[in-house]
Amino acid sequence: MNRGLAFLLLFLAASALAGSVAYAQQNNSFVIADIIVEGNERIELGTILANLPVRAQDEFDPATDSGRALRTLYETGLFEDVVIKRRGANILVIQVEERPSIGSISIDGNDKIPTADLESSLRQADIALGRVYNRSILETVERELRRVYFSAGNYGSEIDIDVQELERNRVALDIDIVEGAIAKIQHINIVGNEAYTQEQLIDLLQSQEYTPNPFSSRDEYSQVKLAADIETLRSFYQDRGYIRFEVVSTQVSISPDKRDIYIVINISEGDRYSVRDIKLNGDVDVSADELKRLLLVKEGDVFARKDIVRSSNAITDRLGQEGFAFATVEVLPDINDETKDVGLNFLVQQGNRVYVRRILFTGQYKTRDEVFRREMRQFEGSRFSPALVSRSRIRLQRLPFMQAVSITTPRVPGTDDQVDLVVNVTEGPSGSFSAGLGFGTEGATVNLAFSQENLFGTGQSMQFAFDNSDVTRQLSLSFRNPYFTDDGISRTLRAFISETDTSESESTSTFLSSSRGASVSFGVPLSEFSTFRVGGAYERTEIGTTGSTPDDINDFIRDNGDTFDSFNLNVGFTYDTRNRTVFATKGAVNRLSLDFSVPGSDITYYRAGYGLEFYKAITDRYTFSTTIRVDAGAGYGDFERIPFFRRYFAGGVRTLRGYRSGSLGPRDSVGNASGGDFRTLGTVEVIFPPPYVEEPGATRFSLFSDFGNVYNDIDDFDRDEFRVSYGVAFVWLSPVGPLTFSLAYPYNDRPEDERQRFQFTIGSIF
Repeated sequence: MNRGLAFLLLFLAASALAGSVAYAQQNNSFVIADIIVEGNERIELGTILANLPVRAQDEFDPATDSGRALRTLYETGLFEDVVIKRRGANILVIQVEERPSIGSISIDGNDKIPTADLESSLRQADIALGRVYNRSILETVERELRRVYFSAGNYGSEIDIDVQELERNRVALDIDIVEGAIAKIQHINIVGNEAYTQEQLIDLLQSQEYTPNPFSSRDEYSQVKLAADIETLRSFYQDRGYIRFEVVSTQVSISPDKRDIYIVINISEGDRYSVRDIKLNGDVDVSADELKRLLLVKEGDVFARKDIVRSSNAITDRLGQEGFAFATVEVLPDINDETKDVGLNFLVQQGNRVYVRRILFTGQYKTRDEVFRREMRQFEGSRFSPALVSRSRIRLQRLPFMQAVSITTPRVPGTDDQVDLVVNVTEGPSGSFSAGLGFGTEGATVNLAFSQENLFGTGQSMQFAFDNSDVTRQLSLSFRNPYFTDDGISRTLRAFISETDTSESESTSTFLSSSRGASVSFGVPLSEFSTFRVGGAYERTEIGTTGSTPDDINDFIRDNGDTFDSFNLNVGFTYDTRNRTVFATKGAVNRLSLDFSVPGSDITYYRAGYGLEFYKAITDRYTFSTTIRVDAGAGYGDFERIPFFRRYFAGGVRTLRGYRSGSLGPRDSVGNASGGDFRTLGTVEVIFPPPYVEEPGATRFSLFSDFGNVYNDIDDFDRDEFRVSYGVAFVWLSPVGPLTFSLAYPYNDRPEDERQRFQFTIGSIF
């Protein structure tokens, strides 16, 4: 073969790789003195040179090295075209044409799956801004998006990708999606079950057969949901002794129109096993007897995986209390298939005691660091305690301006006995200003309010409010410092002016009153959960009458005057274990209070009260709540009863829904409610967020039943006189304050009662 034919074959081979090779001297190899790269814009020179198989001072043989260099550069996927030239005697020139990069990615038409989720899926498939674009990317994008939609049950989705050229050798990917309908599950069949019926097993699953309920999504197919259902079946059987249970296969069939899904789950139950013996091994600082008492599984019990997991967690939690944050419990089962029993060996490794090096706060944009630190019960430099960390999180979460709190405990690099506490907080809105007009169950309303729960990031709060309705007009200003002293004593200052005209209420005794006063109170923490409160107040009240004022009020004014100066002392005790102050889901709060006017006041009386709020989570979304209130009082000195303008009333959104505000209880001489010295109230509720809204959120619904009444005094108490109502309520924590709506149906009511099924109000209900 002559040299001309060899050169021709070499040239054709290089051209097959979409490049061309030109040589000033075709016949001779040469030693490379320098390598020059031309045409690159985004790609670094070092990247190109690193991918070349030759270097300066190497001998370059055109017959072999040119094809090898072209092949290597093309394999990087970075170039549309590559040309190799020889310049002068010994300079190698690499001319490249870069492939375009992805300059933008836009996604339209997606409603069921958030754009952020789709973009995250594309990034996992290495499709992102700045990546090199080639036509194979379009197949990858379509395949990945279809995978996401198929996993969510959208088998009829259509994806169209339009590629637009941009300046600077870039392209824009415009993705248009037609999602289509989510496939519905028409039938679920479980094969191989003997111990439990198919109905029992299907009831356990999130996936359910088609239902016409438009608010239910349980009949929508999802691969993730089905995977969770398979794990639910596995847990169900293994919690009941079937340790050898397995899901043999799962078949999912789809109808030709891609709208109907049919699921078949083949299972093998196996036999039921019991616990043969239990061993506890490991060198730990807690006595073995104490750890054994934590075990929820006993010899002879049916094997239950959940009890084993809970036992392991109980042991690690107990060791965590001693500072062993990284203690582990490994359970080694010894299965005997002949006797159908299992031996359990709990292998405990406590590791080293762990101490907290630093506490770091992230996520705050306004609140000062010291506001968070004073709520922490886990301290820097002290022994790590999961209980103290949990309590710290709850205390932070209870701050009224906190939306969410999470705490992680990463290990300090290079150590096995230190962790950092990283506290990530999400601050909610701490201030609001509002003005509005409205109409409520107490008539037309005008309100103006300013509230700041985190004044200048200090955790202090200030509220100013003006409310004007047909019945009351009130102006108030308050300021609270939760840490008036460094050890947590709080101080609250309040001043107010109030005017009342009960003739517009249509329910209560008719009179006019004008009050103004000021108060100061202190809260002294006695323990982590209990607080003692003490305060004093001064109030001047002026009483007026109208033509419809009843005789007993006129007689009171004739005997005692119409202007009263009162100096009051109040004490209280609170025991609060709730997980949050607003929309709590677990815990309870007990309140005791005593308010009395000191001797020398124009009116002398006392009022005492007890309140209980109890919350227990039923599921992740449903909470059971019960509330009980008992209030009692009496006059002393020249007064036998509480003055009529200080008495207790019942009825309305804040006390007993379904009855007009303040309309229940004893009556005056003209038949209107006059209030009483003794009151009992109670509520039972099931609380839940609206559909598609996660707890704790800013809204909630509840199904409730209210009961109670108000009496002249405790001697008149009669449970048969209880009024009862039931209904549904909705609360929205709006920028203007909590909006409360209720639709209630009175029960056990009397003909003289004033019923009011729909009620709403603006203002705090907590």
